[in-house]
Amino acid sequence: MKFSIDRNALFDVLQKVINVVPQRSTISITQTILIQATNAGVDLVATDLEITMAAHVNAQIEEPGSAAVVGRMLYEIIRELPESTLHFEVEPENRLILRTDFGNYKIAGDNPANFPKRPEFEKQFEISLKNDVLRRLIEKTVFACSTDELRPALTGVYFEFEEGYIRTVATDGHRLSMMKYNEPNIQEALGNVIISTRALNLLLRNLNPESTTIMEIGQNHVVFRLDSTLIFARLIDEAYVDYHRVIPPEIHYEMIADTDQLMASIKRVSLFANPITLQIIMRIYRDYMEIFAQDIDYGGEAQERIPCEFTGDEFVVGFNSRYLQEVLRHVDSSQVRMQFVRPDYAVLVRPVDPPENEEQLMLLMPVRLDQV
Repeated sequence: MKFSIDRNALFDVLQKVINVVPQRSTISITQTILIQATNAGVDLVATDLEITMAAHVNAQIEEPGSAAVVGRMLYEIIRELPESTLHFEVEPENRLILRTDFGNYKIAGDNPANFPKRPEFEKQFEISLKNDVLRRLIEKTVFACSTDELRPALTGVYFEFEEGYIRTVATDGHRLSMMKYNEPNIQEALGNVIISTRALNLLLRNLNPESTTIMEIGQNHVVFRLDSTLIFARLIDEAYVDYHRVIPPEIHYEMIADTDQLMASIKRVSLFANPITLQIIMRIYRDYMEIFAQDIDYGGEAQERIPCEFTGDEFVVGFNSRYLQEVLRHVDSSQVRMQFVRPDYAVLVRPVDPPENEEQLMLLMPVRLDQV
């Protein structure tokens, strides 16, 4: 293998694939990056056996071939080099030689034949989505995923591909977030899958807002095809929870407030909340609400009043302030709608003016009140 390549072009793709290379692994080959030089250019491939990422870059190929080199070392030396043309070739013992205007470097490697092959993939269906739509479907839900590995289904985002729409759902048991995007090109129910948060966060870092991504769904894997990048990820093979059961069938009270004003007030008041429970109390009246927090151990407390519109006379409810702030942070409209059944029942949070073709619903469990 022998080729020449622009340093900046190479570093751009290295920044993508290095995120897949594990910091530590008992399987040493997964800490390498596979370099494949063909007449079409150079492909860089990295895998941790759950996710595989391949990125293409143009180069001047003198001799096609492949090499598997220590990923972190390759990334770090390219990062430190200034803009120039880089020249690569492979020694017989799998070491990669890098020649530059500043010096020569030899990077340890492994036999590229040992690099893990991608599992066989049989596509069941595919869908093409604009990247701005795909980004919103993910960003508006992935924050609510669980980190509890004992509940693997909840550590990913649930994708529903139904006739006329796509819905994404995530929950950790304390909060739930759903996004529905109307997609007329889906003319029949295609299926449902759970995609890991790690794969989705990796995808988010590589979405070009002006482009489109093709999602290919198989029985055990999903493939994201971007402009010059491919992400291949194992699906979470678990049954998802019946999230419909936790959505209240009827609403008794509704409150509308300015999103930014409510968020700012909660941020200030929560500074005085108990650092363990993070509890704040909302006393809601017809045309205003009081937000209260107290830390009995240190004697601090705070109370603010902000305007709102409420359909009842008085309603008192408590929240974990961190969870409530995270939910409000994902409301894009200037006003937020909060819907209640009773103080100990799930609260629905929606934007008052959602974007066209979208339906967003978030659910937050209140906390038991220490003080009313």
